[in-house]
Amino acid sequence: MADTDGDGLRDYSFSRRLGEAGVRSAAVDRDTWRLATGLKGLLGGWNYESYVAYGRTKETQNTSGQVNVQNFRNAMQGVPDVNDLNHDGSSGDVICADAAARAQGCAPLNLFGYNTMSPAALAYVGVPTGLATSVTQKLVGGSLSGEWFELPAGRIGVAAGVEWRGEASSSVPDALTQAGLNSGGQIAPVVGGFTVREAFVETRVPLLKDRQFARELSFLGALRLGRYSTVGNASSWNAGLEWRPLADLKLRATRALSTRAPNITELYAPASQVFPTGIVDPCVGVTASSSGSYDAACRAAPGVMDNIAANGKFTQTQADIQGLSGFNRGNTQLKAEQGRSSTVGLVLTPRSVPALRNLTLTVDYFDIKIGDAIVATPRQYALQQCYGGGNSGFCQFATRRAAAASPYSAGSLSFLDSAVSNSGGTGTAGIDLTAAWAEQLGPGRLSVRLAYTYLKDFYAIPLAGGARDSSTGEVGFARNQAALNLGYQWGAFGVTTSTRYTGRSALDDQFLAQFKLAPGALGVGAKVVHDVQASYALRKTLALYLGVDNAFNSKPPPIISGLSGDTIGTETNASVYDAIGRRFYLGLRGSL
Repeated sequence: MADTDGDGLRDYSFSRRLGEAGVRSAAVDRDTWRLATGLKGLLGGWNYESYVAYGRTKETQNTSGQVNVQNFRNAMQGVPDVNDLNHDGSSGDVICADAAARAQGCAPLNLFGYNTMSPAALAYVGVPTGLATSVTQKLVGGSLSGEWFELPAGRIGVAAGVEWRGEASSSVPDALTQAGLNSGGQIAPVVGGFTVREAFVETRVPLLKDRQFARELSFLGALRLGRYSTVGNASSWNAGLEWRPLADLKLRATRALSTRAPNITELYAPASQVFPTGIVDPCVGVTASSSGSYDAACRAAPGVMDNIAANGKFTQTQADIQGLSGFNRGNTQLKAEQGRSSTVGLVLTPRSVPALRNLTLTVDYFDIKIGDAIVATPRQYALQQCYGGGNSGFCQFATRRAAAASPYSAGSLSFLDSAVSNSGGTGTAGIDLTAAWAEQLGPGRLSVRLAYTYLKDFYAIPLAGGARDSSTGEVGFARNQAALNLGYQWGAFGVTTSTRYTGRSALDDQFLAQFKLAPGALGVGAKVVHDVQASYALRKTLALYLGVDNAFNSKPPPIISGLSGDTIGTETNASVYDAIGRRFYLGLRGSL
């Protein structure tokens, strides 16, 4: 230890896991309630419906295992207690240097060795953290539907309506978290809301009926116009045809424009601290004379040359990797994103074949493209663009240490930020297949439904005019997904099972490229999860049900911290795989 800052005291830097402070866990209380009422009826041959609804969800989280950074600092500043002397005049105890801290219960903290922190010190530095969130929605609307004038093929069906919707949400962490003074990240409150007025009209126009190769031909159209308090006007529409050339076969095609306005978090979220994982610094391995794709730009970055001079090449310590932080930000300048979709499909209902009369088969091809998609800037993409990717504008998201700051190396990344924006876009294409069948079997009725999706393509364009980044076949975008639902109803008793299949998935190709690995070289295998539920109807409007999710306790594939796709704290991708395991539930369902 040496005096590195000239204050006459020797300095010591350390990194330490504070396991003694307790397991980081959260207790969550959530309350949801909703009130809705309305009127519906018949007026001059037209159906009308009006409604008013109000809903609110409130949640509180209380988290353990954190420490108060200021209290930790006080507890580290131990000095001899001059009022507690041994017989030889030496001090017998160590106390906190700050008198005000001692009055608040400060006890000195010994960080050398495991389990050396006293219960008094842990009680002083430990702190619970909290988060209070709420979401409120208000709805007022009405619609009118019926049949208009007669055409040779039938009457035109029309529906039209209006709706007003108001949404508000808030997410407020405790004061210590807002100030960044606990051992987690600094998180700011997110509070906001919007209102929208919408009007819509839908129609079904019969064009042909009972003709040769045209048992039925209909046009379907819809238009929705909205006015948002945040992004202004937004419109959506769709137009399609349904053609039944044979009694058992129907073909359908649709072209649509859909609009999504940014949500409250995307608009109003201030900078909130996160600790990104799976980031690979493109400067690792660069030397003073190397000539790779990123080398020249890396050597121009602050601190990188000092690192190279000290190590012969740019290197990272474990602290550099795990100490990377960053901030996520919203963007009040966002505009609505628009998606253009095309679908073509067929429905086969072989009623003319007695053995297959209860079978329905559908096949649909979908192609969806979203321009100006609202996405967060991918951190790895930003690094690659900044250092040799041809767009230095992305360097605004990266901050490097100009000099070594123990335990961190010179030139290492200290912050890597991300912000939402209307990017170049995203798109997907694939095939959906479903098969449904129901039949009386024994004393009850058996129903079966199988759904399968083949993902042909999924891509994102992080920047307008940039290259596509394909995620097809990667974690979260498996090429093959399927779900099988079985149900058997026997009088008052019922049993249903659900089986979900997620195909083999690879790690992100850009992540693998940092290690000179080919796309698909590393990944996780296919997973199957089973859910089961049994029910018993106590009466016509009241049923008791018991279920188990993930009945065979299928373990999620390991995607550990540091790999692309990991959800922090789960060691897997919790948005795709079940990170909880087998769980049971019991409920009572009733209606008035």
